[in-house]
Amino acid sequence: MANTHSAFIGLMQRARNVKRWPLMAQFQEEMLSTHVYEASVVAHMLGAIAADVYEEDVQPDRVAAMAIFHEGSEIAGMSDIPSPVKYHDPETTSAIKKLERRFEAMLIQTVPEPLQARYRPLIEQDKDDIHVKLAKAADVLCAYLKCDYELSKSNSEFSNAMQEMEVQLARYREMLPCVDYFCKVFLEDAKGTLDEQTRDLDWVERANTMHLDNPET
Repeated sequence: MANTHSAFIGLMQRARNVKRWPLMAQFQEEMLSTHVYEASVVAHMLGAIAADVYEEDVQPDRVAAMAIFHEGSEIAGMSDIPSPVKYHDPETTSAIKKLERRFEAMLIQTVPEPLQARYRPLIEQDKDDIHVKLAKAADVLCAYLKCDYELSKSNSEFSNAMQEMEVQLARYREMLPCVDYFCKVFLEDAKGTLDEQTRDLDWVERANTMHLDNPET
């Protein structure tokens, strides 16, 4: 392809148009762009825990980068295929995986040639790479939190999905110490309200004191 123009960034930005959980009624509709952002933040934290708490050979920035591009095939045209469809039978799963690889290759082709070597491992990810495994764990954590949120709004549509996420999350907690650490330290507060999440911050006490001293403020 010519190096004078590239559709890559334009395609990546189309994540805002891809709906997650497309066959399920949602209290709050989730777009792929939101999921990618949330997964990238969680992925970076998992990498930081692995590197700084457990002294593993992990680069948090690379884990976050893997999360940014982990849905490349969906952005390139696959969209979000529901798990009951994707894993209906081995033949269907194999066919969908083949399509995912094809769309990933298409996405890489839109990158200018001098940059393709850098972006290929981010898009065609090596499942054995610890950075990819942590990014996938972040993906599961975010899906778990989405299910928990919908269930908190009495949306039973996500009951079965939550059971699936609990099984997957339990496996990651067993395999990866940083995931277990994340769950113990961050998971419950991630489910809380804004007031609950900020109750230990100084601004709460200052605001209450101000209102008591000067009710007109």
